[in-house]
Amino acid sequence: MEAEDQKILEQLDTNYKNAVILIVENNTKSLIDEDIASLIKEPPLDSMDAIKQKLLSLAKKENLVLNDEKLKKLLSNYRMVLLEKIAELKDVRNKPLIDRIVEFIPERETETIDLEVEDLKVIDKKIKSRVKKSILECNDDILVEGLDTIYKDSEDREKTEKISELFLKYMKTTYQKQLLDSIDIKQMVKDRTLINGINEQKERYLFTKTNSHIFKEKSLSA
Repeated sequence: MEAEDQKILEQLDTNYKNAVILIVENNTKSLIDEDIASLIKEPPLDSMDAIKQKLLSLAKKENLVLNDEKLKKLLSNYRMVLLEKIAELKDVRNKPLIDRIVEFIPERETETIDLEVEDLKVIDKKIKSRVKKSILECNDDILVEGLDTIYKDSEDREKTEKISELFLKYMKTTYQKQLLDSIDIKQMVKDRTLINGINEQKERYLFTKTNSHIFKEKSLSA
């Protein structure tokens, strides 16, 4: 193969890798910053806010009225910090995938970058583990420290402690499980979208390679 042809082929391979990397980065950004973030952000209606409604329900059973302004501030801070922690997880998904792409060296002319569902399951598990850890950290650092602020000073201390205890238990069990289950669904959808996108890019790459002038007199090996 002539030097010029080799240069064209190398550029084609580089463009292919860059295109796949961009697909991975965009897919991960959408998963973390949109899909998963939407599960944590404050819902448009109070009735849809499971966290707030749980606290209000517990308070109602004890005939206590919560300070709505301070409650909103506490939950807003909780969500903001949790979202910041979740945003940092993009690298957990991007790095192993991009490293694999960068290191890819085809042994055959028709070999391409392939990704299977099983390849992503390990990464998905790591992300969910990190999310769980982030929830527990926010529970301890924000909720445990801030729940006392949503009650009036005159309220029965025994009742407020009971509400806080039951609420924290809810956050560590039911809320956490529901959030992780929802994340699991989001991940499965995005994983399939990612694989399809990479496969489409593979087809474009092979088409371009097959129809390139440097291969007009040479058939591709299987």
